[in-house]
Amino acid sequence: MHDWLGILITSFLSMVAGITAARLSAKWATEGALKQRWSERKEKAYAEIVEALYDIILFCDLAEVEYMKMNERDNPKMADYRSKYSEAYLKIQRATDIGAFVISDDSVSILSDLRKRPTLDWNKNPPWEIYEEESRHFHDALAAIMRCAKHDLKYSK
Repeated sequence: MHDWLGILITSFLSMVAGITAARLSAKWATEGALKQRWSERKEKAYAEIVEALYDIILFCDLAEVEYMKMNERDNPKMADYRSKYSEAYLKIQRATDIGAFVISDDSVSILSDLRKRPTLDWNKNPPWEIYEEESRHFHDALAAIMRCAKHDLKYSK
């Protein structure tokens, strides 16, 4: 009878160890997959923000040059860049409003400050000055967002 009880206890302990190992493996695999998915979501959010800022900078730089040349209406790129600017501006607004769920608080703060910044008056300043200042603000924001993204995504040079 002792042999039978020893085999039963050994089998039971082996079964418990197997079940525990399987549960822990599944838990760690699930956590790893969730962390990877979260990281991909963050990376996508930062990529959209960087692209949006870049599109805004391109439009501002082109508009500044074209206004200085006085041929902003003749350049066929202006309409395309203007539509990209509008889309990009909406992306920045969305990222500012709901981005705190994905991106860092510092990044949200940078985007909020960008939205709240004082702007030049169209009635008192020439358009090229306005676009030049806009470009400068968005360049600064882009550099700051890149630093935050590298830190948040744990990238290093």
